[in-house]
Amino acid sequence: MNTRRITVPGLPNVRDLGGLRGPGGGYFRRGLLLRGPAPSPDTAPALGGLGIRTIVDLRLEEERRQYLGPESTGATVLSRPVAGDMSRIRGNVRPLPSDYLANYRDMLARAAPVAAEIVDLLAAGAQVPVYVCCAMGKDRTGVISALVLRALGVRTADVARDYALTARAYRALRSHDPRPNWTREDSLAQLRLRTATPAATMRALVAGIEADHGSVARLLLLHGLREETLRRTVADAFTHPVHL
Repeated sequence: MNTRRITVPGLPNVRDLGGLRGPGGGYFRRGLLLRGPAPSPDTAPALGGLGIRTIVDLRLEEERRQYLGPESTGATVLSRPVAGDMSRIRGNVRPLPSDYLANYRDMLARAAPVAAEIVDLLAAGAQVPVYVCCAMGKDRTGVISALVLRALGVRTADVARDYALTARAYRALRSHDPRPNWTREDSLAQLRLRTATPAATMRALVAGIEADHGSVARLLLLHGLREETLRRTVADAFTHPVHL
């Protein structure tokens, strides 16, 4: 696995998902799908400099009203609000991995159609790079990224390890480093605690989906993704063409 972390001042968790291993020995191409925190007005220009054409913003409307920003990048912004059950996380200083897993499972019905739409964007080609974001680029972004990548055939181990890189990115922050506006109310110690969810959490989510539906791709097919689009994206999105 070799995802590429991208330095964007004030956005500590931006990375290109290219380099993840897929079917047939291929690797997910760089410059297709990026993930991270939603930009604020002061960080949007730097993010826009990456050439991103489409931003899929997973924040709720009240979050977007409080913290504007993606529109300043020059990219097409798609507002696709996704929420889960935060009752076991909100107000909890040290949420457990099981608390996050419950949240992720609760958001699946809302996340699956968004992930299916992103596969469509990747297939279209003209709308890439696509940047998926939420407040911190961890939970909602992590679930959507996992659904897209696993549906395309990226190995579960790589999907889970990429998810865990968010904890590493926030753990590396120092007190003098710029941070997204919506994290500044937390101390650095609190922020690290809230982003320290292990790779096993995402592995458990993917395993549950595959037990229930047979595959993550099957889940997305039930939420609007077409077989033809899936095949075309798999064939084009990896370094070596893959024929299903």
